[in-house]
Amino acid sequence: MTAVLFRLPRTRHPLLRALAAVVGVLILGATLVFGIFIFLGLAAIGATVWAARQLSKPSPSATAAARPAAQTSRPTPAGVIEGEFVVVREPVSPPR
Repeated sequence: MTAVLFRLPRTRHPLLRALAAVVGVLILGATLVFGIFIFLGLAAIGATVWAARQLSKPSPSATAAARPAAQTSRPTPAGVIEGEFVVVREPVSPPR
């Protein structure tokens, strides 16, 4: 049994077959060209958004100048690790 759901009838004339092949190649080429232009357009939009976000961020020197001098000059005591932490408690009963 053959699948005939999407089978198009082929013409017997060899010139019509060649013309259909050329038209198919042209359609494939046009799809690729439009795809490249769409990709380039999306890349340009993405680069513009990225540049706008980078330019809207304050520079590291500006954020350091905005901090109080007491926070930047205070040394960390020896044996202290700065950062965020989460307290992990042992379960009351061990898991089975």
